[in-house]
Amino acid sequence: MSPGISKSIYYFNSEGKSNLPKTVTLVAKRAKENDIRHIIVFTANGDGAFMLKKKLAHNSEIIIHAATFPYKQVFNIKDSDGNRISTLAGTSMPEIREELRKKEINLIQGVMPLQEIIIPNTKDVKTQTISYALGLLGGGLKLCVQAVLMATDGGHIEPGEMVIAMSADTAIVARSSLSTWLFHPEHGFEISEIICKPSRFTISHAALTEK
Repeated sequence: MSPGISKSIYYFNSEGKSNLPKTVTLVAKRAKENDIRHIIVFTANGDGAFMLKKKLAHNSEIIIHAATFPYKQVFNIKDSDGNRISTLAGTSMPEIREELRKKEINLIQGVMPLQEIIIPNTKDVKTQTISYALGLLGGGLKLCVQAVLMATDGGHIEPGEMVIAMSADTAIVARSSLSTWLFHPEHGFEISEIICKPSRFTISHAALTEK
């Protein structure tokens, strides 16, 4: 009996949405190889889920889930002139939500497991530590892990099921778990395979320096 198998990991030169088409291609290929039934896409505007749905149009057995930020959560971003403006994720917009429904993409929206509850002048050290640890492999990994936890907590997938989770530049094969059982020795979350990830953290680490 072989002691293991060899599978490739694709490394992107940088983080970000420009890697999304390649991530979708890699995920579709690995889903076929691993006979995966559920793919959870973490997405702000639905783009990754729509792209994957088109890629897998020939395979109606795979269920695509779009995990996203809480409904109408406000984000403060900088415009092209450096001014801060408030915006919402596209998945809170009626037209995007309707398009997801039409394409039979399951929308998962709610409080993210590693999202801090805002209390002025305080930090949740436990949550922050988990986030930083996952960030050692890139910003996208934290999104992938949370996407699976959200899908499991919401009853969209079964605890212990093998699934694929992806963001724009990161994808993993994982065994699902409930958020409260994330580190459970028997029923906890497991990352079985890394499909792709950035080799340089050009966005997530830069964001940390701004805090």
